[in-house]
Amino acid sequence: MGRKIHILAEDVVNQIAAGEIIERPASILKELLENSIDAGATQIDVETRSGGISWIKVKDDGCGMNKEDAFLSLERHATSKLYSLNDFSNLMTYGFRGEALPAIASVTKFTLATQEKDSPEGVIIEVHGGKIVRVEQTAGLAGTSVTASSLFYNLPPRLKFLKSPQTELLHLQRQLILAALSHPEIGIRYSHSPGGKGQWEKGEDLWTRISSVLGEEWAKELCWIDKEGEGFRIYGAVSKPGVGRPSREDMFFFVNKRAIESRSFYLGVIDAYRNSLMKGLYPLCALYVEVNPDEIDINVHPTKKEVRFKREYAFRDFVYKAILEKLSTAKLFSNQVVEEQIDEKMLPENSKGFTQLHPCITAKAENEKLFDREHRFHARAIEDNQGKENSVEYKVIGLFCSLYIAIETIDGIILIDQHAAHERVLFEKMLLEFESFKKQSQKLLAPCLLKLSSAEAEVLSNCLSWFEKLGFEIRPFGLCTFLLESIPSGIKRTDYEQFFREVIAELVETDRQNKTARFFWHRDIALAVCRQAIKSGDPLTKEEQEELVKSLFSCQFPNTCPHGRPTWIKINYKEIESRFGRSGPSGCAMKGQLL
Repeated sequence: MGRKIHILAEDVVNQIAAGEIIERPASILKELLENSIDAGATQIDVETRSGGISWIKVKDDGCGMNKEDAFLSLERHATSKLYSLNDFSNLMTYGFRGEALPAIASVTKFTLATQEKDSPEGVIIEVHGGKIVRVEQTAGLAGTSVTASSLFYNLPPRLKFLKSPQTELLHLQRQLILAALSHPEIGIRYSHSPGGKGQWEKGEDLWTRISSVLGEEWAKELCWIDKEGEGFRIYGAVSKPGVGRPSREDMFFFVNKRAIESRSFYLGVIDAYRNSLMKGLYPLCALYVEVNPDEIDINVHPTKKEVRFKREYAFRDFVYKAILEKLSTAKLFSNQVVEEQIDEKMLPENSKGFTQLHPCITAKAENEKLFDREHRFHARAIEDNQGKENSVEYKVIGLFCSLYIAIETIDGIILIDQHAAHERVLFEKMLLEFESFKKQSQKLLAPCLLKLSSAEAEVLSNCLSWFEKLGFEIRPFGLCTFLLESIPSGIKRTDYEQFFREVIAELVETDRQNKTARFFWHRDIALAVCRQAIKSGDPLTKEEQEELVKSLFSCQFPNTCPHGRPTWIKINYKEIESRFGRSGPSGCAMKGQLL
């Protein structure tokens, strides 16, 4: 029999490599931008046509290359970033595999024009489908310019899978935004045809760059975060509680200035907003992490867009705690948040004490009257939060529509949803009660038999002692079978088996043991307090209104209810005066004063 194994031809190998790296025009732009950044560029100019399908040009003022290096850059696995396997532990550059330029050149009509600094002349190399068709030496090039046109002209089947130019343009713009956010000191000019022009100035500080990318109006809803610990440092901007968008498009993550995708990073952020943002909304953020390069693996994806952490769960918890701490110390009203940003942007925030809420609830199962103030307004929580710098000067005006409490402040009117506010007050009260270990267990009339998979049984076996501390009594009952005999008295759900299966399924998926379960208890608390909180139409006396407002302002997260809905909205005097035509000298002379 003849041989069945053979070596692939070089052009086939190059196109296979290109298939791993070049998915669409945005893939080309990403690689070229990263090369420019690695070359030390301070200004990058980008031109595209037809969504990058017909034309992409990236020009920079970086160090450039001599003729020999220019030719070597078109060979596979040729790089200036790696010399040995040990270098993987200290990578701080973007490109290092040496496959980007040859991959691009194999599926486009490609032109490389480059000149090394202080060199009398440079070189222009033109490549069509992986074959060099022109070489020219010339002077006055200054830096490097790369043009890639007619994408997939030699691979019609792949060309058919590209989207419309408008869709491809959106992906190009995403890559420009990531480059702009990762290096605010670099100026970027871009021109899309069709699509318009734009630029970011070189030398911008990070806050200015974030504001220009997300928009000035949204920037007003952001606050600065900077925290270091456990081998990580995180800094950047996050949206305040209750502020979100219906998609993840405005969540940007960077590790050592590299734009990345990371499930741990994403879940750490989502965890922190779980009780501060409505379901279906996602926070805005541009977050940067600095970590020792040997703590991460950036070589897990052909395009290097994913990063793997050695300590995934430690990192996720660090992100969660850092953001939750910031959200809990954010000023109550938006104008105060903006002032805080201006004062502390780009500066590390002083470490503040952070006590993680315990992942369970323990409120006693008792019937309480609707206006039992001891339970409704949790006076002890007020005392615990007296040191919190969230004091607001206000005057309660009254209740209208049997739901909204109107209060006057020095710069506007605030409307408080009494049901949402009471939910927040009760929610934090229950968490505080558990933190003080005021919990009781109650025996089930009939033990609940749990038949689990082997993976679920292993996870539960490792967590039994932890569940017992929460007030559950669970004991093994054969292979992969357990008996649930007691539950904490504060659990309001009756579908105990389903509740446990949800928790265990999450534990198995994330392998995070007890830390994940806190979100299920938080959800259970949110459902419980929704039933117990005062409703629309429940009358409140003036004293009860004042007490509820005081309790809300003393909460750790007063801006939203446990479901993420806002507890209050604010109308500034400026808006009121504008609506009444009283702006300027004819404005209210008493504004800013509480009578």
